[in-house]
Parts: sequence; structure tokens; C-alpha cells
Amino acid sequence: MAFILIGGSRSQLGLLEQARALGHEVCVVDGAETAPLLAEADVGIVQDFSDVEGVLNALRERGVEPEAVATMGSDQAVLPTAHFAERLGLPGLPVQTAEIVADKRLMRAAFEAAEVPAPRGREVGREDAAEALAEIGLPAVVKPVDGSGQRGVTKVRSAEEFPAALERALAASRTGAAVLERFLEGDELTVNGFLLEGEYFPMSVTQRLLHPPPPLGVCIAHRYPSGLSAERERKLFALAHAASRAVGIDTGPSYVQLRVDGDDNGVIEVGARLGGGKDAELAKLVTGFDAIRAETLRALGGLTPGDLGPGEPVAPVGQVRFVVAPPGRIVRLNAAPALELDGVHEAGFYWREGMVLPPMISGAERLGYLLLTAGSDTELDDLTDRALHALHVEIAVERVPA
Repeated sequence: MAFILIGGSRSQLGLLEQARALGHEVCVVDGAETAPLLAEADVGIVQDFSDVEGVLNALRERGVEPEAVATMGSDQAVLPTAHFAERLGLPGLPVQTAEIVADKRLMRAAFEAAEVPAPRGREVGREDAAEALAEIGLPAVVKPVDGSGQRGVTKVRSAEEFPAALERALAASRTGAAVLERFLEGDELTVNGFLLEGEYFPMSVTQRLLHPPPPLGVCIAHRYPSGLSAERERKLFALAHAASRAVGIDTGPSYVQLRVDGDDNGVIEVGARLGGGKDAELAKLVTGFDAIRAETLRALGGLTPGDLGPGEPVAPVGQVRFVVAPPGRIVRLNAAPALELDGVHEAGFYWREGMVLPPMISGAERLGYLLLTAGSDTELDDLTDRALHALHVEIAVERVPA
């Protein structure tokens, strides 16, 4: 019997470690031979996880008997994981819900049906581009219907910018489709929670600090606390609950991105998964809510209300700080000096020595991350600066194609 982990990137490490801690063998499935968790799994299967039949055949050929299937941190893996759960008769997200969160057209329709506040938007193509822009107005955002990590997402400030932005979105879409949305002003936040049979268990509200565009909307830090009042956070948790139920999440994690401008709130999107930017790991440190354990138990069919809720935090303030660097060939990476600092819980890199880091066009080009906590905002800022300087990063800057 094995716990099947769909996706082998570092963002999945928490589930692998938790399943192991609960005494289960882990089988990792990923189409990239270089996926780091393939080597750490009890069984590693190199297979494109979007090929459901191919993966099921590979499991049978390897003699792997699934007892649970899960993913975290990857929008692309949510729908295949739902299909695997359905085919194997295991606990999982309903396929219909997975289809909604994987397609921004369906998600928008779900928000409208449930009267969840969200930016005005519609599908757009080359043939109706002018009509769509006139309907939505400026400023606007054009994005692929099935994208992730901000790939192909562009803010449009004028009609002249729109054609090139639309082409970027269409090129980034696996289905060649795009949506146009009115751009929401205000601060961007992430609301993390967990549902069990429709009941919502609030986890954390974090500030999303963004990289200066371009690219648009790439997060360089998740910071806790949010800086909002407790009453305002309660309203955001209620909004996140409504948005999660609108797309069909009944049991499982909820990752909601929204914007807040004065008293106005607008939901950007809902992810039916744990965040891929160490969101769950940060939440455990600053609230005590162990969402990774909860998701592991959900996949195993053993989740109870007692497994959900806050615990004893390590510190009152914390953040995930992503590391960005200029494009070029990576000569040396060493996170060990940063890990020696008190308050640095994790430090690592998504890229490896010898690889060529391309220019940043999405979240995928972030070099690495730091997970830190402190006693105050001032202490956290100081620790973050020291940790960033302690990282050993050597890149031979060269001209890298975008």
C-alpha cells in the first residue's frame, strides 16, 4: 500500500514527509526525470501525470497499490489528482470541482451564480478583442484560462497594449483560450483555510508582497500578520468560505487570492489545494494550524474536526520570502549560512547549479525561498535582510533568451 503523491517538485515535500511520519510508503509521480522528490520517494514513477491511464498502468506494472492520492502547491496537478481519486475509489476532490478551479471561465461563472464579489470579466479571443475591451474597460488584466504562476498574465492600460498582451495569454494557455478582467486596485492578500463537510476552518490571512511589474502579480513574500483588524479578517474568512463553496469545495484545503481596497473586497481566484509558496508551513509556525497533516489525513480518509484549527504558534510574526536573481548560468548555491540564523526555519533553492536561470516572466523563475519567524515586524525585517545576505548565490550573468 502506498500514498500516491502527484507531482515531484519541492512544493510537495511537506506531504511526502507527513505521509512518511504517519507510517506510509510514498510513491511520487512526475513527468520530469529531474523532479527532486522522485529520488526521495519509496517508488518514483516518471510519467506525465496528466496521462491518467498511463499513470494507472505504471502503478500496476510497478505493483503499487494506492491507499491515498494527493497533491499540493500545483494547480496543474489538481484535476489529474481528482481523476485518480475517482478512478481508484479514494477520497478526493470531485472532478467537477477540479474542472471549475482549473478553468477561469467556469470559476467566474460559479462566482456569478453564488454572487461572490469578483472583478468583471469575460472570455476573449482575437475575433472579439475590441468588443471585450470596450465591455470590460481599462485598466484590465488578460490571462490564460488555465494558467498558473502568473504565466501570460498582463495588465493592460491602453488599447494599444492589448493585442500583444492577448497573444501572450493565448500562448501560455494549454487550450489556447484567455479571459479579460477588470483590474482591481488595492492590496493583494491570500486567505488560507480548510473545509470539512462544508464547514470552514480559518487558517491565516497573509499579505502578498509583489515583484514590481513586469511580470504582473508575481509574489515575492507572504507575510503574517496581515495588518488588518480581527473583524476585517473575519469578513475575509467568510468571503473565502463563500468563494470556496461556490466552486464546489466541500472537504479539503482552500487557497483564496483577493484584493482589498478600503471597504471593498474582490476575489481573484480560488485554489482547491494547499499553497505552493510554503503557505501551509508558515501558517503552522505562526498559528499552529497544521494543514499539511490535515491534508494527509483527508487523503487517507481519517480527517476529523479535532485535526483542524489553531495550535501553539512558534512566533507571532513570520514570512516566506522568495529569492530573486538576475538571469544567467547558476555557478554556486548554498543556503547553509542562512539556516544558521535563529528564526530561519527553511532556506532552499528551486534551481540547481549548472542550470540557466531565465528572465523572470512568472513565479517559476524565482530562485529560492526563506521561511522565517520573529517577535516583531522590525525583527523580521532585520532577520530577512541578514538571511538574504547570508545566502551564497553566484550567477554568471549572460544574455538569456526570454
